[in-house]
Amino acid sequence: MALELAYLRAFDAVEVAKRSLQEMRRSAAISEAQAAQWTTELLRVIPDVRKGDRITGVHRPGVGAAFWVNGRASGEIRDAEFARLFFGIWLSPNTSEPQLRQALLAGAGE
Repeated sequence: MALELAYLRAFDAVEVAKRSLQEMRRSAAISEAQAAQWTTELLRVIPDVRKGDRITGVHRPGVGAAFWVNGRASGEIRDAEFARLFFGIWLSPNTSEPQLRQALLAGAGE
């Protein structure tokens, strides 16, 4: 499964990582040590973004997630639990954006 985000405004990579972990914690308890490790990994694969940038993530079940920024490979995070929680930001029943989740899953045979 691939999910592409089109940014409507600029964000510092640290802000993106911080918000990602905050949203991931809606679905599971994440220790500070794990959060620190995943933040480091996110900062490795996701740069500062500008309005119009696109980040594509590919969920590789049982393996992790691979990322592309504006069509160029930016790296992967080989951690299945990270990938599950990261994509859960948008797809988990605990998402902060249930209408977006519903739209993403429409026709997917949820």
